[in-house]
Amino acid sequence: MIYLEELHKKSHYSSDKWQPYFEVYDRHLKKFIGTDIDVVEVGVQKGGSLEMWGNYFGSEAKIIGIDVDPECAALKYDNENIEVVIGDQGRPDFWDKFLHNKKIDVLIDDGGHFMDQQILTFERVFPMLSTGGIYICEDCHTSYMSYNGGGLNRKSSFIEYAKTYIDVLHYDWKEEMTSELEIHNKIANSGLSGVFFYDSMVVFEKFGKRKMERVFTK
Repeated sequence: MIYLEELHKKSHYSSDKWQPYFEVYDRHLKKFIGTDIDVVEVGVQKGGSLEMWGNYFGSEAKIIGIDVDPECAALKYDNENIEVVIGDQGRPDFWDKFLHNKKIDVLIDDGGHFMDQQILTFERVFPMLSTGGIYICEDCHTSYMSYNGGGLNRKSSFIEYAKTYIDVLHYDWKEEMTSELEIHNKIANSGLSGVFFYDSMVVFEKFGKRKMERVFTK
């Protein structure tokens, strides 16, 4: 069992995560353990995952949870570096206020899971994400559910939206241009270095654009 999954099960507050997520988390986030990073998770629910992240990353990490439910503001933690902010991820004005002078190294979107919410959150947060940061969108199986605004191959789904960033990664090789590619390239801000698709999860790395240079043998 992955250490993070053990921490999740030991949380005092309740939370639920799909079991395969823990391996993905650990693969992309373990490098931050013991560092003074700023982590934001959208979707607090009962509060258990914020406690898990605080224990996983350590005492130097700052953990901020965002939720639209005002009752989440009543959550109290022994870890003084855990904070809950009440706000609606589907409102641009919320992000304008929240992101002002904010440093974010890791963003985990476990919020409303509607397509417009996921896309807006990515477009507002990723340009502000620190270089070296990680952006994770969870529960992307909702991209295949009509109730959430998804559907197989539906252009407006988050999965289809995320696929366009594969083209952004290869932006310098293009022989053709589209307005969509230009817009998404500006959002990626030349910092996108990798996109990883897992069952129900998409992970974006922002390690900075590296120049492609051939390496020859002597």
